[in-house]
This record gives sequence, structure tokens and C-alpha cells, in this order.
Amino acid sequence: MFIWFSTMTLMVEATRVIELRLRLIVLGRSTPDEIFLMVTEKIDALEQATSVIIRGGDPSLIIDNYRKIVAANVARLSGTGGLGIVGREAIPVVIIPASVLGPETRPAERVAASLVR
Repeated sequence: MFIWFSTMTLMVEATRVIELRLRLIVLGRSTPDEIFLMVTEKIDALEQATSVIIRGGDPSLIIDNYRKIVAANVARLSGTGGLGIVGREAIPVVIIPASVLGPETRPAERVAASLVR
């Protein structure tokens, strides 16, 4: 798939997550954990992408991975039971190596790792 197409699709799907989170906040149904996750997942995503790029990874794989994570967020926030935006099964993938997930793992990484099936 062309990287520009994946990037544009990621932007559209991320907009849906923003919409769902804003609705939860406006309706007063957002939790402090969700707000914490919203902030920390951005920081963790930047760290993960940086490490992949430094190691010579393919940027299109990073974008495809983020699309899976965004689809998992849409499923979780909208309550669709694991269905992604276009009716496909959302299979979240996290770029955290297994050796990193130790007892001192940050809360956002524990949440992200728990989403992986």
C-alpha cells in the first residue's frame, strides 16, 4: 500500500478517536485513567517510533501499526466490541519488545500490552 494512503487513512481514523474522546469529556463520562492514557500514549508512540526509525525500521510499518492501535481505541471508546472503523477486526499491535515489559513498566505500556490479543 502507498505510504501516503496509509497516512491519510490514519489521519481520518485518528479524527474519530478525537471525536469519541471529546464526546466522553463533554458528557462527563471520561475517567482520569482515560485522560492519562490519552496523554501518555502520545509520548510512548513518539518514543517507539523514534527507536524504530533509529534502528532502520520502515516508516510504513509504523503507520500501519498505529492504524491498528487507533482502530483498537475506536473499538474501546465506541463499544463496538473489537470491530474497527470499516467493520474489520481490530487487532492492536504494540511496538514494545517483550524484554522491555518488566516490573517497572509505565502504566500506559501495561494498558497497551494488555490490549494485545
